[in-house]
Amino acid sequence: MRVSLGDVLRLEGKTLHGKNRVREQGALWKVLRQDKMGKFSVFPEGTDSIWLESTKTKAWRIIKEKSDENFNVVEVICNE
Repeated sequence: MRVSLGDVLRLEGKTLHGKNRVREQGALWKVLRQDKMGKFSVFPEGTDSIWLESTKTKAWRIIKEKSDENFNVVEVICNE
C-alpha cells in the first residue's frame, strides 16, 4: 500500500473496536503524518505508523502501516 500525506483512506473495521470506530467516526480518514513510533507509544518502537484524522468528526487515531489489528485499508483516494 502506497500512502502519501493528504491522501484519504477508506477504513474497514476488523475487530469490534474497529467496527465501532468506523460506525461512530466514519470510514474516510485523511493522512496527517507517516512516521516510525517512538519509545513510549501505542505500538512498539520503530513500528511504521500512519496518523489519521476522520473527515466526518475530526477525531484522530494512529494505525500501523502494515497489518493493523483493528482496521483494513480498503481504498486509498489520492490527493493530487
